[in-house]
Amino acid sequence: MEAKIPQKPLDGNRGHPQAELRTNPRNPVRQPTWQRITLLSVLGYEGAGALLGGSLLVAAPDGRFMDMPVDIMHGVFRDFLIPGLILTGLGILTTTAFVAVLRRTRTDWLLAGLALGGLAVWFLVEITILQLLHWLHAMWGLPVLAGCLLALPLVPSRRAARDRC
Repeated sequence: MEAKIPQKPLDGNRGHPQAELRTNPRNPVRQPTWQRITLLSVLGYEGAGALLGGSLLVAAPDGRFMDMPVDIMHGVFRDFLIPGLILTGLGILTTTAFVAVLRRTRTDWLLAGLALGGLAVWFLVEITILQLLHWLHAMWGLPVLAGCLLALPLVPSRRAARDRC
């Protein structure tokens, strides 16, 4: 008898290593390893920054820990307490998304989308309130936009959802 040699399936990405995402155990979504590592880096970076920045704003609502006067908000907020609480909440959500993507949970796409979408809204509102575009907005905002693009492959397709039914 002739032994059959199993053939590797073509991955469609010119030989790049693949990370299998378990959003649907019967029909796994594949994401290149570099995309997953980059997404995890963005989520970790943004989560740590939001947790630290939000905590500093809550700890000193007058802005002294971050060397920011309250009047830069043009009277929209009395102090930095509410923005600090919102930013801390976004940090918790982003850190949760980081863990979900790291563990390849079924809801990783949802948590990553909510976290990155929330941070994108945060930056748009912040720029509007401050009436200023600072270089720090690029340092913190551009990775959010990149992360949004990198999270797209995590979203289950309609076909995969239809196959489950």
